Amino acid sequence: MPRTKNALSRYYIIDEILCDRRIAPPGKLELLHLVQRKLGIRISERTLAQDIRDMQESEELGYFAPIIYDRHKSGYVYEDEHYSIRGLNIKDEHLNILMVAIHQLSGMPNLKELQQPLEQLKRVVMVGSKTGKYEYPHVVQMETPPDASGMEHFEQLFNAILNKQKLRFRYCKFGQEESAAYVIRPYLLREYKNRWYLVARREDNNLVRIYGLDRISFCHVLSRESFHEDFDAEQYFRYALGITVVDDEIPVQVELLFSRKDAHYILSNKIHHSQEVISHNEHGLHLSLILHPSYELKMLIRGYGPGVCVLKPEWLAQKIRQDALETAARYES
Repeated sequence: MPRTKNALSRYYIIDEILCDRRIAPPGKLELLHLVQRKLGIRISERTLAQDIRDMQESEELGYFAPIIYDRHKSGYVYEDEHYSIRGLNIKDEHLNILMVAIHQLSGMPNLKELQQPLEQLKRVVMVGSKTGKYEYPHVVQMETPPDASGMEHFEQLFNAILNKQKLRFRYCKFGQEESAAYVIRPYLLREYKNRWYLVARREDNNLVRIYGLDRISFCHVLSRESFHEDFDAEQYFRYALGITVVDDEIPVQVELLFSRKDAHYILSNKIHHSQEVISHNEHGLHLSLILHPSYELKMLIRGYGPGVCVLKPEWLAQKIRQDALETAARYES
C-alpha cells in the first residue's frame, strides 16, 4: 500500500540510528524512544515493528534492509554494516550492464569530452560494488554543480549528435531577449567548471558557436533533416583555455612568471597542454603557453593575484595591471 510521508520519515530515522556508529545498538524500547525523540511525536511499539518489517520485506519500498537483532550486542543492527537505505540498490546484472555502457562510451572518440564525468561515474560504481552503497560521502566526494539548469535538454542533444540530426533552436544570451528560431547542426557536448555547453554550427551563417545548456529556451529535433560532416573537437579547442573560441583569431604566446610558492602546484596541475617551462629558479616559474586570449585566461591570471606576473604579450600585462589598480582603488575608496 502507498506509504505516508510520516512513515517514510520514520524509515529514514531508523536508518540514521542504525548507521550511527557512535551509539550502541539499541534494543526495542531504546529504538522506540530514539525514533520518538527525533520524530517529535509518540508512536506505538506495533508501529515500530511494522516499520522494521516494511524496511525488511516490502517490494514496494525495495529496501530489503538487512535489519537483525544481534543477541551478542543486545540491539538492532544492519547485518551488512555498510548498508543504508540512502544508498542506491542496484542489482548485479544491472551493475554489469552499467559498467559495459561506461566502457563503450569511454572508448568512443567523438565523446572525449564525456571522459571525466564517465570516470566519476565509474568511481561511484566501484565504491558501490565494494561497499553496497552508492553514496559514500565520508570516503569519496566528487564535485557536483549546485543545480542542473538546462540538463533537461541533455539527452535530446546527446541523441541528436549521435544520429547527426539537425535541430530547430532558440537561445537566450545573458541580458538579452530570446532569439528567433534557427537551425543548427549539433557536434559536441562539452563540460567546463560544472556547466554544460553545446558546440554547433548555425545553418544561416555557417558559423560554429558554443551555447550554454542553461540558456537554451527551445530545442526540437528535425528527424528528417540530417548532416554528414564530422567535427574535430580536439583541433577546434586546441588553443582554448576553457570554453571560449574566437573564430579566425590567431593564438598568441603568453608568458607568465609564477611565484616560487605556486610553482609546484602549477607543475603538478598543468594550465594547458601547450605549457612549456622556460625557467624554474629562485625567481619563480617562467612558463610559455600558446592560447587564444580569452575571458577564462584573464580570470585564471586574476585568481593567482600577486602570485603571478604577465610578461607577454604587453597588452595583456597592461590589462591585468589596470584591473589590479582599479581593484585596489575600490578598497581605498
